[in-house]
Amino acid sequence: MIGPVAIHCAAETKFPFGSRFEFRFRVRFDMLRTNTRAGDVVFSLIRNIKTAQVLAALLGTAVALSGLETFSRSPDTALYAQGEVNNQELVTDAQLQQLKRNGPQLFTAMGQGNVKQSDVALLKEMTQIQVLQMSRQDKRTDLADIRERLKRDLNLRATPAVRSVMIPEVIKNCEALLQHPLPVRLNACLLITEMNEEPGQIARQVPAKPWIGMTDPLLKVLSDPEQHVAVKVIAANGLMRLCQDGSPKVDVRSRIADTMISELNKPDLHEWYQRTLVQAVSYTDVLFDKARRPYIVQKLAEILVDSKQPWSVRAEAAAGLGRTNMNGEINVSLVSHEIVRFAHEMGQQFNANPKAPYWRYCAFRVYTAYKPESSGKQALLTRTQSPPLSGYRAEVASAYDVVLPVVNGILSNNVANPKAMPAAVLDKANTWLDQNPPPNLTIGPNVKPLRNAG
Repeated sequence: MIGPVAIHCAAETKFPFGSRFEFRFRVRFDMLRTNTRAGDVVFSLIRNIKTAQVLAALLGTAVALSGLETFSRSPDTALYAQGEVNNQELVTDAQLQQLKRNGPQLFTAMGQGNVKQSDVALLKEMTQIQVLQMSRQDKRTDLADIRERLKRDLNLRATPAVRSVMIPEVIKNCEALLQHPLPVRLNACLLITEMNEEPGQIARQVPAKPWIGMTDPLLKVLSDPEQHVAVKVIAANGLMRLCQDGSPKVDVRSRIADTMISELNKPDLHEWYQRTLVQAVSYTDVLFDKARRPYIVQKLAEILVDSKQPWSVRAEAAAGLGRTNMNGEINVSLVSHEIVRFAHEMGQQFNANPKAPYWRYCAFRVYTAYKPESSGKQALLTRTQSPPLSGYRAEVASAYDVVLPVVNGILSNNVANPKAMPAAVLDKANTWLDQNPPPNLTIGPNVKPLRNAG
């Protein structure tokens, strides 16, 4: 997914190789989705190294790439200290020896199409030991390997009948680890998000189909006020993967959206977590809540127009508005107007402080509000080509025509010594805003007008 995004954007922005390399690196970190692909990218880097310290450094690097405040790099402070920590070891030496002895028998059982009751007992017992060994102090440097081995065996060795036995056990035992030290709970939550009903087909570019049973455990993580924000980010990304690559029913998608909106309504969210929620909720494909309010569109629009929100979060809201579910009742004119206004404001602030580290990320997210970041995805330009939004085609196209030069003014700039973009670029966007006022400031039915809009 990452390659086509960078190539697609590069073809239009025409920024130099050095910039493209840096930008692809930024996008690669930010667009990590906690599935097999994302897990392999990050956690393959921390094999056989002290997990806590390296993960903290990785998180700090990823956050800094997007202009966010660096997350704690110290394993002795915020990395561990959030909520009660359970240090109890849940697996004994004898159980580890039992797992080793039963390896051949376990592999044989995993290949069975018709699972016998005796096989069920073995599969459950060995799965429990495999997962809970992450609680042991002497396994802290092996957490990624433990997770990768189990995930690989499930994808490559296990038959569908066996996966239906083992995966619920994996999830149940991972939940038992979600109050352990942060490196343990990070890997446990990742493992939940990586469970698949069907493995992916790399040659055919078919993603794995996520296990629907991950929904409730991950929603509990989001709703837990004591859970560490890093674990919540993983859970939100896992739910996003479920909505993108899985087939959750409408009621499941609605519960996911409800929980994410509830989290977004809380004050003082960490910028990293807030941005992840904004991105994830836009993929739920939910339009109305039970009161028939377009609450996702409304929330994203509120974030977009709120000058007190971080730049990266507002930019992510713009991208989310480009793909979240809409129908003919949504005021697309207002949506597009506010994205242009944000782009104009972004360009002004870039000119005032062009070396700020978050501008390139923000510019790309604004770009994806209009152009999809990969094939098969949606954005405003593609969605207005057909009903129910086709009536906005010309307006959205004209908005894109003034947004793209602002995006290019940032992305094509010299990274080491950026210059202010020409005033004519911003004047063109400002003229468009004057000539295309929205008909009103209400985004859709049953919601209040947007504060700070217009």
